Formats: sequence, C-alpha cells, structure tokens
Amino acid sequence: MEKRTYGHSSGPIHTFLLLATLFSITAQSHAEEAAHSETTVQTLLPVYVIEKQDATTTIIPSESAVGTEEIIGKKTIDIQGGAEQLNPYKAISMQPGVDIRSNDAFGMDVSHRIRGKSDRNIGETVEGLPVKGIGPGGGLSTMIDLENIESISLSKGAVTADSGFGYGSDNGMVDMHVRQPADESHGTAKQVLGSDAFTRSFIRLDSGQMGRVAKMFVSGSYTEADKWKGSGDSPDGRKNVAVGLSGTADQPIQWELYGMYNKNKRHSYRGLSYEQTRDLSANKDFDYNSSLTGDSATDAYYYDYNRLNFETSTVFGKIAVPFNERCSLTIKPYYLHDRGTWYLGSSGKVIDWSVDHDTMGGVIEYRRAIDRGEIKAGYWYQEDEAPGPPTSRKYRSTDDLAFLGWERLVEVDNHKFSSPFVTAEKTIGATTLVAGLRYLWLTQPDLTSYDVTGLPDVDYDDALALDPDVQLHVDGQTHEIFLPNIGITHLFQETLQLRASYGRTYNTPQYSLGKQITALQAKGLSDTELQAIWDSIEPETGDNFDLGLNYTFGRGFISPTLFYSLVKNVGGSFYDPDLELTYTRNSAEAQSYGVELAAGCTLTPELNLSAAVTYTQYEFTSDIEAAGGSTIESEGHQIPNVPEWMVNLSLNWEKNGYRVAPTVRYLGERYVDVENKYSLGAYFLVDLALSKTFKLTPKQALTVSLSVTNLLDKEYISDISASDASIGQDTTYTVGAPQTFFIALQYDI
Repeated sequence: MEKRTYGHSSGPIHTFLLLATLFSITAQSHAEEAAHSETTVQTLLPVYVIEKQDATTTIIPSESAVGTEEIIGKKTIDIQGGAEQLNPYKAISMQPGVDIRSNDAFGMDVSHRIRGKSDRNIGETVEGLPVKGIGPGGGLSTMIDLENIESISLSKGAVTADSGFGYGSDNGMVDMHVRQPADESHGTAKQVLGSDAFTRSFIRLDSGQMGRVAKMFVSGSYTEADKWKGSGDSPDGRKNVAVGLSGTADQPIQWELYGMYNKNKRHSYRGLSYEQTRDLSANKDFDYNSSLTGDSATDAYYYDYNRLNFETSTVFGKIAVPFNERCSLTIKPYYLHDRGTWYLGSSGKVIDWSVDHDTMGGVIEYRRAIDRGEIKAGYWYQEDEAPGPPTSRKYRSTDDLAFLGWERLVEVDNHKFSSPFVTAEKTIGATTLVAGLRYLWLTQPDLTSYDVTGLPDVDYDDALALDPDVQLHVDGQTHEIFLPNIGITHLFQETLQLRASYGRTYNTPQYSLGKQITALQAKGLSDTELQAIWDSIEPETGDNFDLGLNYTFGRGFISPTLFYSLVKNVGGSFYDPDLELTYTRNSAEAQSYGVELAAGCTLTPELNLSAAVTYTQYEFTSDIEAAGGSTIESEGHQIPNVPEWMVNLSLNWEKNGYRVAPTVRYLGERYVDVENKYSLGAYFLVDLALSKTFKLTPKQALTVSLSVTNLLDKEYISDISASDASIGQDTTYTVGAPQTFFIALQYDI
C-alpha cells in the first residue's frame, strides 16, 4: 500500500519551533517545581470546566489560545435549539462565522457551514469522541436529545492537538458535552405540540447518588411531524433512549458510561431547479408526488420512494485514574453501530441503498500538571466499516418495490485512523502559551467492485458469498498528515486580551469517487487509469491563522477576530468535458479569510443583547484542471453557497419567571455556481421564543413556552446542492421552512 505525506514542506521548521517551545516550557516548569518542591504541590487542571455556561448573553467571548473556541451554555441551547431540541447546529446558529440553515422547522434537515466551509465531514464529537460512522447513516447531529446536553464547544480555525478527532477538523469542530447524572434525584417531563402535526414527548429521570458509589439517569423521547410541504413525515416517529452512569465526586477514580439508541425515519424534501427559484411563490410547495401514476419515470418521484430509515446504537465512556496529585491517565473508548436503508427515486427506478456498519475506537491520554500549566501526551485510534463509499445498492420497481437487480456490489476495506499527539500549556505572568504536535496516519481502503449480473435479491454478505466475478479492483493507500499548532493569549490589562494562533487541520479524501469509478470504467478507462484516479483523491488540509482581541467593559464586551485559512486539495464534483462525466476529485486550492465580530451587552439587569457580524471571502486560488486536460476558470471566484455577509442579533429579557427572546438572522447574497454567473438574493429571518416558569415548590416547577420560527413567513431558498467546488448540470435548490408555531409544557420535580 502506497504512503503519501502532507505538510512536510515546512515540517522541519514547525517541528523545530514546536519542540523547542515544548522543551522550554518543560524545562522551566521542572526548574520551578524543583525550586518549590518543599512548599508547593502542583495539582491537575480540571478535565473540563465551563465557567460561563449560565452567561446572560447568547454569545460569550472566546478565550482560547489555539483557534477561536466558543462555549454555548445550557440556557442558550434551550432557546436556540428550538422547541424540538433535536439538532446541536441550531443551538450554535447565533455564533459568529456560523451559517446554519433549516430546510425543515424540526431540526431533521439542517445544513451548516463554518467560515464558509461546507458540512462535509465536519468535526462532530461528543465528549471529544467522534461517535459517528463514515458516509450515510443516522449521524451524530440528530442522535442525542439536547435536553441531555449541558454545553457545546464550537472551535473555528486551528484546534488543539488533543482534539479534532474524526473524519475532519478543517471545517470546524462541534463538541457536545453530556449533562451528567445529577447528584440529587430529579425528574423532567415535557410535551411539545406544533404546526404540521408536530408532537414530541420527553422524559428524564435522575437517581441522585446511590450509596455514594454511583448515580445514573435514563431518558426517552418520541417525535413525529408531517412534512411542511408535500406528503410524508419528517420525522416519522423518531425514537430515542439514553442511559448515563457515573461515579460520585468523592471517588478517587472518576468514570462515566453512556449508552444511546436512536431510530430515525423521515421522508425527503424535493429540491427546485434554478428556473423554479425565479418564481418562488408559485413553486415553493413543489415536492415529491403524492400518488402513483403507473409511469415509471414519474413514479420515481413518488414521496414514499424517497425516504430513509436508520437505527443507531452507541456506547462511550471515560475513566480517569490519578497516579498522584500531578499525574493522571484517562481512557475514553467508544463504539457505534449504524444500520438502515435509504430509498432514492432515479431514472424510472428506485435505488435501495443498504447501510450496516460499525465504528470503534478510543483515546488514551496522560496528563501531568506543571507550575501554572500542564503537559499531555496521548493516542487516538479508530476503525470503521464502509459504506463510504457505497457498497450495497439495488434497483427496485416503481410499481411495488419489486427487485429488479443489483446496482452495485462493492467490497471496501475498513477505514483506519492512527494518531499520537502531545500538547503543552504554560502561563507566565499575563501570557499563556499553548503548543501541540499531532501526526495522523489515515488509511484509504482497497476497493473491489463485483459483476452483479444475475445476482439474486439477498443481503450484502450472502451476495459476496456467491463469489461473483471481480469487475474492477483498485488498491488503497495510507496518507500521513503532520498537524502542528501553536497559540498565545496575553492580558494587557483586566479589560483587554490578545489572542493569536496557527494550526493545521484536515479532512478525509472525497470517497464519493468510489461510487463513480464504475461509471469511469464504462467510459473505457483502463485499470491503470482507474488506479491513477483513485490515487488522485487526497486529504484536504488547511493552514489556519487567527488574530483576535477581547475588550470588556462594565456591561459587556466586544471581540473582533481576523482569520485566514489556506485550503489545499479541496474536494468537489467537476464536469470533465473530455469524458462527458461529472465525478469527484480533490484538485482545487482555496483560501478563506475575513473578520468576525462578537459583542454582548447587559442593557438592564433583565435585558441583554448579543450580536455577531461576519464577513467571509472563500475563493479559489487557482483554476481547476479536469482529468481530461480541460481547465475550469475558477481563480478568484467565491465558492458557491457562501455569503460574504452574515449578521445575527438576539435579545433576552428575563424577570419573575418570564422570558422573551427574539432573534434576527441576515444571510447575504450567494453565488450558486463556480463561475459566479448566477446568485441568490439576501434574506432576513426572525424567530421568537416566550416562556413563563411557575415555581410550585422549592423542587417543583412548571414551564409554559410558546415559540415561532420564521415569524414573518419569509419565502427563501435555504440551501443548494452544490458542494464547495461543484460543476455540473444537476444543482438543486431547497426551500427554507415556513412560519412554524410551537407550544410546550415542562414539569420538573
């Protein structure tokens, strides 16, 4: 298997600087420890602390040395996460640099960009663990009820070496922190009703401490709703169960264990063509057909032939063993099983895409406290099964889903990630310095496609057992990626702080090429040419720079951040005129730069204001060369679907149990093509949340909530199907969710 290395052009320089930094920090710390060994004992820094999770403003300033990390606390999650409390991306939607768009009102179909970069393999983690499978499936974004999330960490730009695990960190990191079992017994029951027959029931019970040994919680929810347009349901009876166990705080060894099950069914929404968007009022309700006609070309667009159904189960945990007051070892294993089916109507047939894969891995980390700092060294390993790319797809009839034949049968080796890391943090006076090194071995798998002629309607394993003929085979390779980072914060005075950092991030190759490689073979490409194309996909890498200030005053703060990112091997779908085919490649280079401004102010003891303004340029730095030798003019062009301007405003008023929280979002004009010939106009969205909490007893409370999304019932295009670098004829446009009302009743005891 071939090996490829990325980031080594400047690797020796980075390595020298960072190792020198780590050495100097360590040497100075040991000297200080020796000098104070008789009078001072260093203690470990906390594993995870959020000091501002109950901040009154929706946005709080970043104080991270590496990149720009913002904490979204429980109060903000409760409001911005929506009445449905299903999707963490809605909860972070008011943060600067974050572009969240809801294609439905219930959190089941949400697109997200961070600093212009799309959501392909965005870094999703829970407790720092990438508990999600590659490719299609249930996904982490709708797997956890937000009532069970205490806070969310949002990282932009560089990330520390002991984080950013998973399929990619180049597009930002969203890390959810579980609401641990409570120390005292507690119960919550909630019922939500809304437009389009929306209903959601949630219950959580906390045991409190059991014999000063352990504590636990168990929760469950059920959610369903009609689609806001057309026929079908989204979600169609989502079921979720979660269990959490942890030790008590007075135990020397700290441990946590969580298990979750999520069943997610929903019908899909149909997008519009560009011409249909020109008259949105007339076409906004365009969707999949509500009935069958007997014509296969038409019936491929029947609503019940365009749906998905996935079941996801996961177990993850943590055990922290202290060796002494300065040193500890933490082990965090995880496992996920994801299985289900995705039906897609296409060309007079229905594609039955089966998914059944496991993901498993773990992080081990050694931590040592030093004087006003710490050093960490660890290792992350993950292995997961395909699909990604697709492995098992069948054709079915539009009459009754009768089996017509196999579309593809592909055997793919496991994807593997192996990554050691080391970080060091040191505070000297008013300056904090953080540096880290991480090395990643990322295995791109072998791929074998089989001749499906005459194969019967059996499952994937049984089909392979029939020993079909090999149609094509391409060898995988191992990519090696060097991921350094360094950052500094300096407090000039109590009210002014400087932040500066650099770090390299990554994203996996465009494995969707695997589903197109058989089409390339059908175009007459030789085995050697196919191998060369499979070898051509590479990990995306981004070199990220952040420079920010935090200025605080009596009632608020202002926090501007300048950012720049140079992204290599940008993945996208490109039309090759020589082959007359659109296929996936990592062949572009782009840069993202701009400014984020976060601000918050307590206007009165009851009223606070938060604002986020973002200017982003995300553009190609070179023309794109197609495999056949043609050139696509793209240099200097804004990448599709990326607005230059975004503005978010939120007010929060609380008094005597009442809460009023309006929000306003502005999304600027976007191009819809690489050549920047066509665009979509800007739009405003207004949401409103109202609630009243009645304190019945010291432990009992009743909360009544009313909320409405898209208050002004704005008609707009939420998302387009084009990727960061998409050139083809099949771009579709998704209509944003209309005005939607919710009412909720929550009882706490």
